[in-house]
Amino acid sequence: MAAAAAPAPPAPAPAMSAMPHAGFVLESGVVPGTLEQVWSQQILPMNFKFWKAVTTSSKLADDDSPLGQYTIAFSDHTIQTVRVTEISARLPNKRSIGMEFVSSDPPMAYASRMDTIVLSQVTHTSGGPQVFVEYSSDFSNDAPLEALEDSKFKKRDFLDDLAAFNAPK
Repeated sequence: MAAAAAPAPPAPAPAMSAMPHAGFVLESGVVPGTLEQVWSQQILPMNFKFWKAVTTSSKLADDDSPLGQYTIAFSDHTIQTVRVTEISARLPNKRSIGMEFVSSDPPMAYASRMDTIVLSQVTHTSGGPQVFVEYSSDFSNDAPLEALEDSKFKKRDFLDDLAAFNAPK
């Protein structure tokens, strides 16, 4: 009788960055100012003048869509084009903007990403007016974990820079 072949060793576990995952990042913070001030002066114009990581941001000249596409140049020499997919001011104390990433130079390490920024007026505070800001990204499941971690820290910088820009002088 022939000896039974030894079972094949188990396949190695995939690397952490290759494992499927939910691909969602959310960071939030409270910034000084009124909802209208933060919305109409810093977020809705899509110029990101407060964000130290952004060198320029402009609407594409040939885009006549109601929401628009914007080219954003970052200080690390990354240039990304985003398409605004939704703007909401339906509720009196909440505003939101949604955008999808169209292109990036250098290319992104994943197939797609949708971002949402939601502002809510803080209605009870002991200080001056404040706005609660949520910034989230929903990545395709091929995004490496490193991209999600990078997104988390860039969102924190975004929130810190927004708060500093709006701090009482």
